[in-house]
Amino acid sequence: MPDVETLKAAVRTVPALHLRATRLARWDAEPPGIFVAVDDPRGDLSRFRASVIGPHTDGYLPHITILHKDSVVRAGQADEAWASLRDTVLDQDFSIGELVVYEQRGDVWREAARLRFA
Repeated sequence: MPDVETLKAAVRTVPALHLRATRLARWDAEPPGIFVAVDDPRGDLSRFRASVIGPHTDGYLPHITILHKDSVVRAGQADEAWASLRDTVLDQDFSIGELVVYEQRGDVWREAARLRFA
């Protein structure tokens, strides 16, 4: 992960990222999670990632988290959510105009920077 100053410089030169939310999917971890799959039809996100971290093929999967495995509080919660959401198809274009960077200090996450794309 680059430092905030490196990210600021990169974000200032890049227009908003155009992406597409597609369908809901499930992580089969224990406990499982639910997310919206995100496509990168113009390659905006791929180019931005390559500009700040290099051409890594780390298995990164663009997504929007709906139910994080750490937020599951009772048995069956993820299964119930998945049963009601699994057939959802969004097929919705959206753009990212701002990047919010968070940092963890101990057990607390806090906003470290809020950066606007060009």
